[in-house]
Order: sequence, then C-alpha cells, then structure tokens
Amino acid sequence: MATLERIRKRSGLLLIVVGAALLAFIIGDFFTSGRTLFGTGTTIAKVGNTKIDVQEFQRRNEEASQQMQQQQPNNKIDPARMQAQVLQGMIQEALVNEEMDRLGITVTDNELSKAMTGTTAHPYMMQFARQMGAESPDQVYDYAFNPSKYNLPTETAQQLQQMWLNQEQQMTQMLKLQKFQSMLSGALVANELDAKEYYNGNASTSYVAYATKSFSTMPDADFPVSDSELREAYNKEKEAYRVTDETRRVNFIAVNIAPSAADKADAQTLVDSTIAKLRTTPAIDAVAGDTNFGVNRTTSTAANVSSPVLRSFLTDSVEGAVAQISYIDDEFTIAKLIGKKNAVDSVNLDIIQFQGDAAARDSLLAALNSGKTAADVADMNGVLQSNSDVWQSFAAAPDNEVKTRILEAGQGYFIADSAANMASIIRVNSKKAPVTLYDYATVNYKVYPSDATIDKLNDDLQAFVSGITNADSLTMSKAINAGYTLQPATITANSYMLGNVPYTRNVVKWAMDAKAGQVSPIMQDNQNDHLIVAALSEVIKPGYMPISDETINSTLTQKVRNDKKAASIINDIKGKANDLNGYAQLLSSRVDSTQVTFGQMYIPGIGVMESTLLGQIPVTPKGKLSEPVQGNNGVYVYTVYDIDTQSRPYSYEENAARFNQQFGSQAVMQNLIGIMMEKDKVENNTLKFYTE
Repeated sequence: MATLERIRKRSGLLLIVVGAALLAFIIGDFFTSGRTLFGTGTTIAKVGNTKIDVQEFQRRNEEASQQMQQQQPNNKIDPARMQAQVLQGMIQEALVNEEMDRLGITVTDNELSKAMTGTTAHPYMMQFARQMGAESPDQVYDYAFNPSKYNLPTETAQQLQQMWLNQEQQMTQMLKLQKFQSMLSGALVANELDAKEYYNGNASTSYVAYATKSFSTMPDADFPVSDSELREAYNKEKEAYRVTDETRRVNFIAVNIAPSAADKADAQTLVDSTIAKLRTTPAIDAVAGDTNFGVNRTTSTAANVSSPVLRSFLTDSVEGAVAQISYIDDEFTIAKLIGKKNAVDSVNLDIIQFQGDAAARDSLLAALNSGKTAADVADMNGVLQSNSDVWQSFAAAPDNEVKTRILEAGQGYFIADSAANMASIIRVNSKKAPVTLYDYATVNYKVYPSDATIDKLNDDLQAFVSGITNADSLTMSKAINAGYTLQPATITANSYMLGNVPYTRNVVKWAMDAKAGQVSPIMQDNQNDHLIVAALSEVIKPGYMPISDETINSTLTQKVRNDKKAASIINDIKGKANDLNGYAQLLSSRVDSTQVTFGQMYIPGIGVMESTLLGQIPVTPKGKLSEPVQGNNGVYVYTVYDIDTQSRPYSYEENAARFNQQFGSQAVMQNLIGIMMEKDKVENNTLKFYTE
C-alpha cells in the first residue's frame, strides 16, 4: 500500500529526466536547456529529408528549460545558447534516425516487452520504477492498466498510461540506438594485421640525440612570400578551408555598461549611511521593506559559515556590530551580528511520516513505544516514509512548538505535529552538546550604472559612429584613438552570439540580414549589459574561405616562408658533415637528447606538432645518422642511440582494443555526427523565428 501511495503522489510527474537519459545513452546529452520560442512557423530546421517542426522544438525547449532551472536555479543562462543546444540535439537525433531508417533497423514487440517488463528489464526501466515508488516496471504497468484492482482514480490511471506509452517510445528509440551502435562496432574491428602494426608502432621508445636550427632565428624579411606562392599553397590545402554555410565576417565594438566612478562613490556614501542606521536601530529595521537591498537573516554556527571573512566578523564581534565585509563585482555586502547564544544545534532522530485516521496513528505510536523500530513499521498501512538515525540541524529553524517538543523530548516516540490525516512521529535518539549560535544578517547592495552614465556612454559612442560611413572606415586605429577596442567575429545562421559577448543574437540577426559594408546603429544585448556597433565587412558564400581571410593568409604565409627557410638550411648543410657533432656546428647549435614513442603528441625538448619526426624516428635503425629533416618549427638532424622495447609481449586483444579506440569503431562513434552531417545537409532556420 505504501507503494500505491507513492504512485498517487507522483501521478502528475512528467517523464522528462528518464526519457532524456534514454536518448542520451549513446549519442550524448542532446537536451540540456531551452526556452519558449517567439513567433510561429513550421520548420525550424531541416536535416536531409527530415523536417524539425517548430512546435516540437518549442516543447523540447520548455522541458529542457524546466530541467535547467531546477538544476541551476541561481545561474544566469543565455536563452539563445540554450535553444542552440536543444536544436543541435534534435538535429543529431534526426541524423541518426535517418541513418537507422536507411539500414532498416527496427524493434520487435517481443524485444520491447523484454526490455520493459522482462525478468532482466533495462536499467532505465528499473530507474523509472524506483522514481515512481514501485518495486518493478511490471508493478507500474499493473497500476496503469488495471486501475480498478487498486481503486485508482480514472484521472490518475490515464496519467500513468500516458507516461507508460511515452516510456515505450523512449525505450524503442533506445533499443534502436543500441542496435545501430552494435552494427558500427561490428563493422569496424581491428584484424590481426592492424593490431600487430599498432603494437610495432607503440611497443618501443627511441632515445634520440639531435641538433636543430629553428626557423625563428632567421629574419622573415630575408624570405619574402609572393602572391603567386601564397595562391599555390592555398590551392594545395583548399579543402581544409571548405565552408558549408554562408559565413559573415563582422568587426564590432562592445562597450560595457558599467557604473562610473561617480556611481560607485554615490553607492559608497549610501552604504556608509546604511551601516550607521543599522548600528542604531534594532535587528534589520533600517533596511526593512527597502527593495534596493537584498537582506538575508540566518542563525548558524560559525563552522557552517562558508565565507572566512564573515565567519571572522561573527566570532570577533560583539552583539549589534555592523561592518562592510566585501565589495565584489560592484556589489557591497554588509554584515550585522544581531545576537548570539548557546543552544543545541544538531539532534539525531527517527522520523516516520504517516497518513491515516487518528486511531491508526495512535496504534502505530503504541507499537513503536512497545519496542517496534522505524524499520519494523516501514511497510505498515499508512506509513509513507520511515527513516532512522537522521541528523537534523536546528540552528536556523524558527522557534516554534515543534522545535520545542523535539529539544525537550524524552526517550519515547511522540507526535511532533499533525494536520488532518497526516502526522510526523519522532523519537529523539541523541543531542549534540550546545554550541554558540549566531543570529546575523547580510545586506547586499548592487551598484548599477546611473541614467547619466548610460547617456554618456551612448552619446560618446554615437559621436564616434557618426564619422563611420561604411565597414571599411571602422578601423582598429580609429577605435583605439577613441578609447574603444575593435573585435573581429565570424558568424553563420547557427551563431547564437557575436564573438564572446553573450545575449547578442539580436546583433547576429542584424548581421545576417545586412549587406556587406553596412554599419549597424547602436544596439544593446538582451541583458542591457553592452552597447554594440557592428560592421559587416564580408559575406562568404558556401564553398571555401577566401585566401584574404586574415588567419588563413597569416598561416599560409608562415608555412611558405618556413618552407623557404628549410630549403635554405638544408641546401647549406646537406652532405657537409659525417656525424651529429659536425651538423651541430653547421647549424650553430648543440647536441641535445630526447625520447620518442610513435603516437605521442609532444616530444620533450622539441614540442608539439612535429608529425614528420614522430613518423620517421620510430622506424629509424639504431645508430643511423639521419638526413636533414624539415619540421614545423625548424630543421633537424638526429641519430637513434638506443631503443627500449619495454619487454612488453604482443597481445592481439590489447592492441586491437587500442587500435579500435584510436582508429576504429570508437573513433568513428566519437565523430559520428560530423560524418553524418557531411552526408545529409542541415538547414537551420532559427533566425527566421527569433527576433531577439
């Protein structure tokens, strides 16, 4: 009966957490956050031939938003970012579903029944049953579809039935995903040759002596790069710069809307005045009802105060003391010690929650006081919850009749409180020794920019913008001379903010609708934290990022220049020495040593991104002097003076598993969504539905 009561209590529960967990089992957490969509429409995104309906997206947003608010109630989260994450999850789900449909993956009724109610039901079904307060999924099913057997109301039964049907849908998807994963894993397995090759490449460590000349020691001016050389390098690596979505390059200024020095000085004056009033008035009367202040009154031991500054203030102050204890992020915190006393803080209890009539309650109480334990009565009719050996803190609890009963209780069980047909039956097992309890309040005052400050920031930026006629005229030098910072950003229709400035999807929308060369009016982010001016400098259609892109141009220029430096070094030294010391002299270097194992990312003493060395050294015979080798950062000459095989025997199972992790099924699974997105085009229409 206790289980049935739990079912009744949970009849309004929505199946969100378990359902989301099922879909996240293989692919990852799709649905982490969201918010209600503004506007109406039909298709917010299209994946291959699958359309994602805006109403379904809105429903997912609302569910995920509720979860986020429950998990992080005090965190400030950008709604645009949450919505982007939810939509990305739905896109991933659509990609996987399309692929499973192509492969003909289905789930039979028998498979579904075994997973949901079989003797070895799926762990998520067991979790679902526990959340419902049932012993097994079978029991939940019985409650839902045989309600008359348990005298369940029709409305409760209908809710349980809908929850069960939702669970069937989630479990079907889960089983399909498991089959999909099994197919991929089975199709990409290391064979004996793969495992042996992996072993050979990783079983030994080469100890190397080397000499090098770094490209950084050679003046760039001596190695100019022509436009034709740059274009040739770009064409060789063009595929690395492919873009599938229209991309826009924006330069922008973001002015932080923050309190001025005058605002802070005025706030300090107010805080000082408030401190004086708190010292001369009882408790927190000086700020009572004043919405400019956040007030929190607490009773606690010093050990339970997390802030060391506040804890020190409480232990070192006399009653009535008031002080400003911090000023962080434009927020003042004032503390007042209202009083202190010695009292019992922690009590160990047995607690039984009961529902039923007075006669049954008194019968339960009599049974407990005749020797029954809390565990003994856990399954009795009317017992909703039974807990033993519970430590309860009473420091912050308000003084009332229940608290007094508990603190003054004797050895037996008693009714701590009751109302209608509900009661709490308690026994006090032990009490900790009295400690000093501090009655204190913290008063917070946040400093905001005044209207005058905001007007000045806006007027100054407007004066600057008035001289900007197009994107080309918004230059770094002009911004710096005016006291601003010009920042670059690259955006697409999928972007939910501009650069690293949150709450700026409205600016992204402006940029995606603008024409190249346009300059925006002064805009604000959706939290009114920044004033923003943006200039659309370039529109890049799907295809390839242009060679004019600053990052691409710089990277290719450096690569071509390093190729020239390497050719010059190799031409000067190749064949002109017979040993490593001779090459070290030619390179104006010294002989150093390191160790290399194939597959490592970092070579001690040399650094990262030296793939040529990592590929050559493990297969170089011991004692052989290498030819000059061009790396990413310099030219190297080396010899392997020792090889350590670590005496590790070959194991197919071990090396096949490692191969699969790096190159096989596990590697593919980690990149599965990206691989699918190359096959099925994704169309994102988010900006057509959101105006902020």
